[in-house]
Amino acid sequence: MVRVAVNPRGLSTNSLGPDKQGKCSLRIKGNKLEAFPRCSESNFSKLHGNKRFAYFDRTRYVSVLDSIDARAILFLRPRRFGKSLTLSMLQHFHGLQHRDQYDELFQDLDIDKHVKGDKITPGEYMILKFNFSAVNRTRDLNKAAQGLAVSIIRNLKGFYGDYYSYFGESLGQLISESIDQGDAINSLANLVQLVNRTLWEVKNGGDKKHPLANVKGIYLLADEYDAFSNEYMDPHNSQPWAESDASSLVKDFWATVKDNVGLPYGIQKCFITGISPLSLADNTSGFNIAVNMSFKKEVAGLCGLSRADVEGALERICKSKADVERHLDRLTRYANGYHFCRYEKSEPVFNTDTSLEYLQTRIST
Repeated sequence: MVRVAVNPRGLSTNSLGPDKQGKCSLRIKGNKLEAFPRCSESNFSKLHGNKRFAYFDRTRYVSVLDSIDARAILFLRPRRFGKSLTLSMLQHFHGLQHRDQYDELFQDLDIDKHVKGDKITPGEYMILKFNFSAVNRTRDLNKAAQGLAVSIIRNLKGFYGDYYSYFGESLGQLISESIDQGDAINSLANLVQLVNRTLWEVKNGGDKKHPLANVKGIYLLADEYDAFSNEYMDPHNSQPWAESDASSLVKDFWATVKDNVGLPYGIQKCFITGISPLSLADNTSGFNIAVNMSFKKEVAGLCGLSRADVEGALERICKSKADVERHLDRLTRYANGYHFCRYEKSEPVFNTDTSLEYLQTRIST
């Protein structure tokens, strides 16, 4: 499990000066606030684009993550903290297919300052996304391996569905040529090789107006990387996890990712989320290139709500300052105190799901 330091009274923020406490990041597009969507809504464009919904802006961390000198970042948080929404935010900012939607999605958010200041550029990657929590559950490890292989291939097909037009081929042709239904790992390698070859040809062709001319390569997003392993690493299982086809498939997957990180236009960046600090190097065939940023001060507030966020939301929905203080005190007592910065003092965060559920209840009453 993720080790967190929890202050049961949630008063740690009081020891931080005003300069160390964040500002409210609440963003509302419409004139009427109707909902604080909980973590079940993890699509960035649907959430931020809906004028009825509240959105807490975390886009400033896009620049932070981009500045980290690492090809692969591991980021751990408890369940229901908003990890999937974070991945969706990265997908919509960095994904080539969302380039034309930039103004609609990001111009009113913090990241826009960095874009206009030429500190970061949107739409420079092809997004390859995997969700390991979506694999069908079964106690039979052989069937589990089959389910994982099907899930990997499904995500590869999703990639081709997003980008086939850039390759100058039909979707059916790309899938038939590049995907081997019986070999998910080889199909993954084929995809990366295709992207690397295509981008090499474009960049050496001299056509600066080609839609792929400024694309750097693949940005791999992996949600709940440990979900599949945690499900089956049961010491009472009649078939040991380490000896199973499922274990071999997981190791082969990450070994293939690592092998293709070194290509000039292959996998350029990885952002990997999970719950448990499993060793990627020990459990995934030597995937030792990931930097664990889970407890670094720079990203301590990436998931979770700050005190300013909660207070700002309450000010929008409460009728008096006394109501704000009363509800803030209650939420501080029961939902605050999650501290993900191991060695330095930083503002603790409120549990995302618990806080959003509470705020939604205040709207409904």
